[in-house]
Amino acid sequence: MAARSSVHATSILALALISGFAQCHIDAASATKPNIVLIYADDLGWGDLSTYGHPTIRTPNLDRMAGEGLRFTHFYTANAICTPSRSSLLTGRLPVRNGMFGTWNNSASNVMTQVLHADGVGALAHSELTIPEMLAPAGYHSKLVGKWHLGIQEDNWPTSHGFDEFYGTPMMHGPNEGNQSVFPDMQVINNTRVVGRLYKDYDIHLLNVNYIRASVDYIKARATDTSAKPFFLYFAPDNTHIPLFTSPAFAGVSRRGLYGDCVEELDWGVGQILDAIRTLGIANNTFVFFSSDNGPDRRLDLCKSLPGVACDPTRGGSAGPLRGGKSTTWEGGVREPGIAWWPGTIAGEEDGVARVTTHLAWTMDLYATYAEISGAKLPAGVKYDGVSLMPILTEQVASRDALFHWRGNKLMAVRKNQFKAHFYTEGEFEWNDPPLRQHNPPILFDISQDPSERFPITAQTATYNYAQIMESLNKTAQQHIAGVEMALPVMNTCDKSVALWKPDLPVPASKPYDCCQDPCSSW
Repeated sequence: MAARSSVHATSILALALISGFAQCHIDAASATKPNIVLIYADDLGWGDLSTYGHPTIRTPNLDRMAGEGLRFTHFYTANAICTPSRSSLLTGRLPVRNGMFGTWNNSASNVMTQVLHADGVGALAHSELTIPEMLAPAGYHSKLVGKWHLGIQEDNWPTSHGFDEFYGTPMMHGPNEGNQSVFPDMQVINNTRVVGRLYKDYDIHLLNVNYIRASVDYIKARATDTSAKPFFLYFAPDNTHIPLFTSPAFAGVSRRGLYGDCVEELDWGVGQILDAIRTLGIANNTFVFFSSDNGPDRRLDLCKSLPGVACDPTRGGSAGPLRGGKSTTWEGGVREPGIAWWPGTIAGEEDGVARVTTHLAWTMDLYATYAEISGAKLPAGVKYDGVSLMPILTEQVASRDALFHWRGNKLMAVRKNQFKAHFYTEGEFEWNDPPLRQHNPPILFDISQDPSERFPITAQTATYNYAQIMESLNKTAQQHIAGVEMALPVMNTCDKSVALWKPDLPVPASKPYDCCQDPCSSW
């Protein structure tokens, strides 16, 4: 009965969001450049959607999106943790090029310098050309709704990096959950104005619903604007990041527990956005892509004895058959759902069979794709790491044959065609279980036959030319490293004074420290 009531409440909320859209059509044919919608989830595993095989989490809207578009089975993020992943998505450049990475004792091993926290001094350099900055000269209006995580201070918020509008938080919604003795709760920002704090001023359970409403309202406003200016919406919900939360309408609806509730609410939000696009009559002129920043946070499944870490097996996502999770360069940490939707341009299912591609692709390819379809000009002399996905989307022709998996300042692994070589491996987060290890020769896997990376190939077990494959992978890695002009890392230094204390909380004295010293332990 509870689930039935929740579905009823959800239906009412859905009607409220899209009411009045029927009269808001525009002539899509009059627009020469497509609108762009990018939906980027948080800590979502490759196996968390029913269209990717999850047995109990229901995602009918993403399933429909995949059926009407193209589903990637080998789509990768540029990095296995939030901040560097998002920096690469928005700049089209690896973190080692754009500076959004950190080091610790010349090692990649400690997560505290790999992600921007509330006391993080670093931020995305203003010299980096973000997607909205690239699209603006091509006539695009842009908005970010949700999580930013590329700069805490006001001069590094999204509106300082090209977005015309911003509604969301500078980083994730936790983890102190109302305990402001360590760090202040995240501020909610409307463009450049602080409108309150999470927990204190906002019901955290309604945060994602508010984000969805803001996204739908933006689409409606832009689609009915007489200027007919194309738009770029970056929707970055974070309700699947710990601490988990969902709205009352979705509480208890999933057999997968609270995490499943969160994913099903996320799916509902995707449905609201796609329904708005359809109802407004702009579907054939709107390119939508769905993915996530990194693999699932398995701290919630591994039940490690760490202070403040919940040990509830119903929480945390699933990488399906893939090994590892968030922060690792095993497949489970870097391979993500990838669904492309653009009616009239991307062909959907044929004879009831959904279209699926096994071609390699990663998030930085979206940057190049947006440049192509918008006619935007990229600056000369800047090295980008993406290639356009249009050959895959329209003709199922491969765009690339290799991917490079970094963590911090180390190239951990290389994927080329079906083979993957691990030069370094490491456990998840600061547990370092097992610790950072170098492999010489690298550990080799055939991902096409062993996606779980359980059976290393050796010269003795290989059924093909092992020496030739290893030579090719080593050469590819060396050529790639030689072509990387490594930026200075910006995430090594922390200072409690930079956290968002103002305007209602006293600012502590400035005292910079290495991000891996205490109070790292408090996170």
